[in-house]
Amino acid sequence: MDLGTRLRGLRTGRGLSLSQLEAATNISSSFLSLVESGKSDITISRLVRLADFFDVDLGELVEGSRVDRRPLEVIRDGDGSVLASRAEGVTARFLGHQRWHLSPRVAEYEPGGAFDVAEGEQAAREMLHHRELFFYIVSGTFEITVHGEEPVQVSRGDAVLVRDGADRVVNIGRRPGRLLVVGVATGG
Repeated sequence: MDLGTRLRGLRTGRGLSLSQLEAATNISSSFLSLVESGKSDITISRLVRLADFFDVDLGELVEGSRVDRRPLEVIRDGDGSVLASRAEGVTARFLGHQRWHLSPRVAEYEPGGAFDVAEGEQAAREMLHHRELFFYIVSGTFEITVHGEEPVQVSRGDAVLVRDGADRVVNIGRRPGRLLVVGVATGG
């Protein structure tokens, strides 16, 4: 089941019209209709707003509910769920399932692309606020800011462990950059 179908199911399952959902989330009903029908992409920030409204985890919304548990699980190249936000200049490919205690993903940042919790971006909180967060810089140059600390500049090959979440991650290079990000769920 695709994202648009899951969103429509959540909305109609709660007896809501598109205009009621617009009033509750401040996302236009015409845009929501396009997303539900698979005719438009959605920013990560808007998707997080919808996940918050429906009180579901972002991963569950993106990939659906998967309840089977096996001793070995493989996510093949191209199988992970993808969230892309042109507005934020960031694309995140989830490499695991929501039920895992780890939240692994590969994030691609355009030059200047940023997630900034200080600016109130709920999507940034969802992506960056974990009990522990591990970054491996696959390519590019980034600046990572943690509450109360000076920003740290890191580049290809560097590894970073952040305790209690990051506040801002921005690609300060002139080329696209890629991070491997593994978080430990805040509730886990």
